[in-house]
Amino acid sequence: MKKEHVKDFYFYKAKKEKYSARSVYKLKNIQEKYKILSKGNSVMDLGAAPGSWTEYLIECIGKKGHLWAVDQQSLSITALQKIEKMGLDFEFLQQSVLDPLPNNLPPMDVVVSDLAPFTSGAKLVDSARSLELVTRAFDLAQKQLKPGGHFVVKLFQSEDTVAASKDWGKSFKLSKLYKPPSTHKESKEIYFVGRRYRP
Repeated sequence: MKKEHVKDFYFYKAKKEKYSARSVYKLKNIQEKYKILSKGNSVMDLGAAPGSWTEYLIECIGKKGHLWAVDQQSLSITALQKIEKMGLDFEFLQQSVLDPLPNNLPPMDVVVSDLAPFTSGAKLVDSARSLELVTRAFDLAQKQLKPGGHFVVKLFQSEDTVAASKDWGKSFKLSKLYKPPSTHKESKEIYFVGRRYRP
């Protein structure tokens, strides 16, 4: 079952600023702190729907940027309209991230992932599903990132995910676990930020 959205400060801020979801502010917090995105970047957005991260990414990379979004669900009308208005190079891959991606994708400057499983309520099952997704996100980052590129992925704190993030850190010049201020205090969400990928 899916949790109901908590209508807090960031929920109403997203409505006011016309973003598809409050989760956009988590990426904004990360960008403000770690400066992972620049104009003209090529970016892969994993778990893109409904599209709030996509909306912010296009603001950061601008018309000369290139964006690939991946999700089984469609992007919101709001996100699609913003993409069209910006006029940047954009491709939406409507598929599971667990399925093979096209072989002709170019190297990326940044890979971001806000992937999360549909929760069942069974803690062990949900934890295993989450770990599978974040591991897949890192595998895709290793495959797609340019040397010196950056990687952001959402984790749900557990011994397994923390251990995995320590291993991932060896592939980056700088790596941190970061909980954005816009994350609910009671949430177990935390983000791995890897800067300057070292293949």
